[in-house]
Amino acid sequence: FTVAVLGDLHLDPRDMDCHMTAQEHINSIGARRTVSLGDLGVSKPVPGPLGAGEECIFAGTTPCFRLAREYLDGFQGGFTAVTGNHDLEGIDEFESDQENLEAWAEILGVQEFHGGAPAGVPAPPLGAWCHSVGDKTLLIGLSSTRFRSADHSSHEVHIPGEQMDWFQALLEQVPAEDGWRCFVFTHAPPMGSGLRVLQDVHLKNGCAWLNHSGDRDERRRFLQLVRRYRSIKAWFSGHFHLSHDYQDSISFASGCVFVQTGVIGEKSTRDSRRQSRLLRGRPGGFDILTVDHVGGKGVSPGRERLDATVTYDDSTHESVFFAHDSQDYDHADWFSAFTPREEDGCYIEAPSGMVAGLQGERQEQSEDVVCWWHMADGAVLGKHNGMLIE
Repeated sequence: FTVAVLGDLHLDPRDMDCHMTAQEHINSIGARRTVSLGDLGVSKPVPGPLGAGEECIFAGTTPCFRLAREYLDGFQGGFTAVTGNHDLEGIDEFESDQENLEAWAEILGVQEFHGGAPAGVPAPPLGAWCHSVGDKTLLIGLSSTRFRSADHSSHEVHIPGEQMDWFQALLEQVPAEDGWRCFVFTHAPPMGSGLRVLQDVHLKNGCAWLNHSGDRDERRRFLQLVRRYRSIKAWFSGHFHLSHDYQDSISFASGCVFVQTGVIGEKSTRDSRRQSRLLRGRPGGFDILTVDHVGGKGVSPGRERLDATVTYDDSTHESVFFAHDSQDYDHADWFSAFTPREEDGCYIEAPSGMVAGLQGERQEQSEDVVCWWHMADGAVLGKHNGMLIE
C-alpha cells in the first residue's frame, strides 16, 4: 500500500497553483489513501466572495472547510484528515469549539473516515478515526478539539481524554503479537518524539507538542502508549512548517518511527522546501519517502526520494535504515538549536543567580549569550535565544 501524507495546507482560494501542482504529483503516484494533518486554511482574512468576510480570519470557517473538501476530494483513493490548531479558529462564525468542530466534521465527511476497526472497539469520539489500508494495517487519526477554551495557548494541539481512552481501547484489540501494524497521524508530535521543534514560535508559547501545557501525566501518556503497544510502528505530524532535510525530521524513539511532514505552499514554508510524505508498505516492513514539489539542481518536480527503510525484525522490534545524509548545515539559513556539551565554554561553574549573561567579568544582558548549568537534581537548564529551557 501507499499512503500520501500532507502537512499544513493553509489553503488560500486566491492562490492555489502550488497546491494543484502538488496534487498532480501525488495522483501520479497512485496512493491508496491521502491523509491531511490539518491546518486547512490560511490564518488571515480573504476578502471577496471566496472568503469569510473582509475582516474575518479564513481558517476554521465554513468557506475554508468547503475549499478544503473540494481540494482533498481531488486526491485519488480518498482522504482522511485530523484537525490542527488553526482549524477551530473560526471565532467570528462559531460561538464554541464544539460548533466549530462539528462544522469541520460535517463538511469534510468525517463519518466516511472510519472503517476497519476490529469488532468490539467502540465508535470513536468526534475527531478520531481509524482506517484500514491492508491486512491488519490501520491508519489512526487523533484531532485537537479546543481553541477558545484552551487553558493556555489557543494554538496548543490538545487531544482530549475521550479520544485517548478510545485510542487505548483500540490498541488493546490490535496487538503486535497478532501481526497488527498501526500508523498514527496528529497535527503536532508527542513530547519525547525527538523531532525538531521551533523554539521561538512553538516552544516558548507552550504549543510545540501534543498537550504541551497539560499536566505531567496527560502530556506523557502518548509516549507511554507507544512503549506499551508495539503495534504502533510510525507516527506522522506536521505543525512546524519544516522540511524533510533535517537530521531530526525523522526520529526513532521508544520503538516507533516519528516523521515530520513539510508543507506545499510557497507562503507556508520556513526553509524554502515544499514537500509531502509517502508511507509505502511492503512485505516485511515499510518505507518513508519524500515527494519534492519544487525540484531543482537536476531534479524534476514531483520526484520521489527514499528517506528511511524500516524492517520488522519480529512482531515487536524493527530496524531503521536512513537512506541519505541530512542537509542541516549546508548553509546558515536553517533552524538550529544549541545542545549543551562538556568543555563548550558555556557552562556556569558556580551559579550566583545571574542567568542573563556569563559569569565573571562578562556580565552581558544580550539575548545572544548562551549559558547552561546543572540543577541540584541533575537536570540541565540553559539560556538560548532569550529563553530558559530545561
